[in-house]
Amino acid sequence: MKKLWIVLISLAMVAAFCMPAAAVDVKFSGSFYVAGDYYDVKTNNGYGGGGGDWTTAFFRQRLRVQTEFVVSPGLSLITRFDALEKVWGDNNWAGNANGTSYGDTSGRSSRGARGSLEQENIEFQQAYIQYMSKVGMWWVGYAPHDFWGTTFGDSTRSTALIQWILPTQWGMIGAKYFKSWEGSPRDTGNRDLQYNSNDRDDSAYVGIAMYKTKDIETGLKVAYRRLADNAGRAYSDEYMNDNLIPNTLIDGFLITPYFIGQFGPVKFQTEVEYWKGTVNKENSDVIKHDLDMEFWAGWLDGKVDIGPAYIGGRFIYASGAGWKDFAKHNDLKGSNFSEGFEGAWGGTDLKQTLILWNEDVINWVGDAFNLGGGVKNAYVYQVNAGYKWNDFNFYGALAYARAVESDTFQNGSEYKAKDNDYGWELDATVTYNITNNLSYMVGAGYLWAGDYFKSKTDVNGVADLSSPYSAGLDKVYVITNKLTLTF
Repeated sequence: MKKLWIVLISLAMVAAFCMPAAAVDVKFSGSFYVAGDYYDVKTNNGYGGGGGDWTTAFFRQRLRVQTEFVVSPGLSLITRFDALEKVWGDNNWAGNANGTSYGDTSGRSSRGARGSLEQENIEFQQAYIQYMSKVGMWWVGYAPHDFWGTTFGDSTRSTALIQWILPTQWGMIGAKYFKSWEGSPRDTGNRDLQYNSNDRDDSAYVGIAMYKTKDIETGLKVAYRRLADNAGRAYSDEYMNDNLIPNTLIDGFLITPYFIGQFGPVKFQTEVEYWKGTVNKENSDVIKHDLDMEFWAGWLDGKVDIGPAYIGGRFIYASGAGWKDFAKHNDLKGSNFSEGFEGAWGGTDLKQTLILWNEDVINWVGDAFNLGGGVKNAYVYQVNAGYKWNDFNFYGALAYARAVESDTFQNGSEYKAKDNDYGWELDATVTYNITNNLSYMVGAGYLWAGDYFKSKTDVNGVADLSSPYSAGLDKVYVITNKLTLTF
C-alpha cells in the first residue's frame, strides 16, 4: 500500500511539472474613491409641476480593480471590475443598505452605462486578450472603447470589439470592429417579431491614423456604423432603443480629425466630429420617408503656462437638436439622438463644468436639468486658470453657454423655451496630493440659470409640466469633496 501511494504521488508530481505553465505574472492596478456631494436647487416660484426647490446631500464610493494575467511575453489576459459603487446607505442597491442581496438586481449594464441604479457587489466590465504580435497589437473581447484624440467627444466605456494597432516610426495606424448591441440570437425564434429580426444589431467598422512628433500630434478617425436596433421595433416593444426612431435602420459615417500642439509655453488642442447618415424608413409609421442626418461638434482649447500657474480658455460647439425639422419629417440636423450611436457631441469624459452636462450629476442625482451628460445643442465659452503650490493644485473657471436651438419635441408636441440662454457657471476646486497615490479634492460650483430653463410652452401657450422648466429654474450650487486612492 505504501509503494502504491509513493507511485501515485510520483505520478502526480510528474504530471504537475509537465502541465502547461499558468500565468507567469499577475499585475494589479486600480483606484478607490469616497466622495461627498451637496446640491441646492432654487426655482423662481418655489413650486412647479416638474419640481421646485430641492436639496440633497450624500456620500458615494467605488472600487475599481484591473488585473493583467501575463501568460507569456507579449500575451496577456486583462480584466476589470467595479465593486461597491453605490451611495452610502442606498436601498436601491440589490435589496438593502447592508449589502445583503435578497431583492431584484439593479440590472445595470456591464458597459457601465449611466442613468441606471447602483451596481451589484462586484460587476465585471472588461475581459479581453492583449497580444503584441510582430504585425501590431491586438485586443479581442470586452475592452475599453470610445476614446480618441483629445478628451472631447470621448465617452469611455466597455464594448465587445476586435482592435488592431500598428505603431510606426511616425505614429500609428489601426482598425477596429465593435458591436454595441446584438438582438439576433433571441429574436430568430420569435415569430411575433417581424422585419429582418435575424439581423437586428448595432455594429461599426473604424479606421485610424495618427502622426506624432515631439511637439505636435494629429490624427484622423473614420467610422461606418449601422444601427438596426429598432428595425421591426415599435414603441410598445420592451427592447426598443429609446434614443432611436422606432421601426427604422440608421447608417452613416463619422469623421473625426484632431490636433494637439505644444509651442513653448502655449498648448493648443482641437477636435472636430462630423456625422453624415440616413434614417432609413423601413416599416416606420413615425416618419414618412428616409431622413438625412447631419451632426457637427468640436472644440478649441488652449492654455499658457506662466511659471507654476496657467491661464486658458475653450470654445465648444455641438449642433442643435433639430426637433422642428424632425416634427415636420424633414432633415434631422442635431445631436439629441447622437447618444444612441457614435454621433457628434461633447462626450461624457469631458467634465468641463461641475453642473452643466456633468456625468457625475447624471449618475448620482439623475438628469435633473433635462440636459443629459456631455455637451449637446450648445455654444460653450469658458475661461479658466490654475496654480500649483507645493502639493496643492488650485483651479477656477467661468463658463457661459447658449443653446443652438430652443425647441424640443415631446409626446407629439413641440415646446419652445423663452430664450436660448443656458446661463453662467462659476467653478472652483482645490486638490491636495497627500502622497503620490492619495489625493483629496474639494470644490464648489454655482449656476446662474438662463431663460432656457424658464417655463417652456407649446404652440398654444400651454406650459410643459413634465420638466423642471415649469418651476422656472433660477440657480444651482454644488459643494463636493473626494478622497481618491490609486494603485
